[in-house]
Amino acid sequence: MGRADREKQVQELHELFSGIEMAVLTDYRGLTVEEISDLRTKLRDAEARFRVVKNTLSIRAADGTPLEAVKEYFTGPVAILYTAGDPVGPAKALMDFIKGNDKLEAKVGILAGIAIETADIKRLAEMPSKDVMIAQALGSMNAPVTNFVRTLSEIPASFVRVLGSIQRQKEAA
Repeated sequence: MGRADREKQVQELHELFSGIEMAVLTDYRGLTVEEISDLRTKLRDAEARFRVVKNTLSIRAADGTPLEAVKEYFTGPVAILYTAGDPVGPAKALMDFIKGNDKLEAKVGILAGIAIETADIKRLAEMPSKDVMIAQALGSMNAPVTNFVRTLSEIPASFVRVLGSIQRQKEAA
């Protein structure tokens, strides 16, 4: 690989790293090609990618990107899980894969440009997805309005019930 090829790869990695919302650096030592393919399929469903990277190029490409904070973890065989979208789904997919396969080890993660530890990645995997959290928030905001409208509509409804009761009493008398 010539110098121009390496520079081109560094530029491509830099662009990739710049658009990352969440990333996890992993040690994939011992995984078979079939296991990596299975993980990639699960991550693709969660709108994430899994890529084996060359450490020297990645260290250079990380300058000025969110991954700059974890450059020292680019040692040994490193693969990076990354997403530009909702980080919860990929974290869940990764933790589910790790539960079933102890060969994959999460080293460190990045979330919104801040380095996070493996325990933080596990907590992230336990959270509801972004869509679920938005739905819960909207439900919470909608509840007082719904209750107020229900209360307002109950006033004429109770008036009608009272009139109906009076009518039944007069008919019975």
